[in-house]
Amino acid sequence: MASVSKTMKKIQLRDTPNDVVYTPLPVAELMIKICDIKDGDTVLDPSRGKGVFYDNLPSGCIKSYCEITDGKDFFNCNERYDLIIGNPPFSMWNKWLEHTMKLTDKFCYIMGIINMNEKRLDYIFKNGFGLTHMHLLTVKSWFACSIICVFEKNKPSIMNVSPTAF
Repeated sequence: MASVSKTMKKIQLRDTPNDVVYTPLPVAELMIKICDIKDGDTVLDPSRGKGVFYDNLPSGCIKSYCEITDGKDFFNCNERYDLIIGNPPFSMWNKWLEHTMKLTDKFCYIMGIINMNEKRLDYIFKNGFGLTHMHLLTVKSWFACSIICVFEKNKPSIMNVSPTAF
């Protein structure tokens, strides 16, 4: 665990965060499948990148995207969506989650296992979201194990947290 902490500290102290991490197509397809997107659902890909989510969303949904390099900043987006799905930038997790929860009642994100901590989950739960689906996987070129999580407003959570250390 010490080596993980040392690596995390190096990542956190970088002058320029390395937030450009592309999601492999099979992972995006799995996430899309897990979300059970219906015809007519409004879906936002908040950080489109190369379009692995956006380009593979079901044809019956109404899709939108944000991408900072296209001048479409997620933090300037104020529309409501039935679902937000993607791979948020590592360095902005808390701010990203806060904005996400203002725009939707359902979101599906992939995160490193280190990012799924008690404090972050407690924050999501206190905002009325339950963790309704979770899938662990390893992407060989990524740091550590990852988790696909689906959170839904006013739904019971499949797990609980104790944000206070014992």
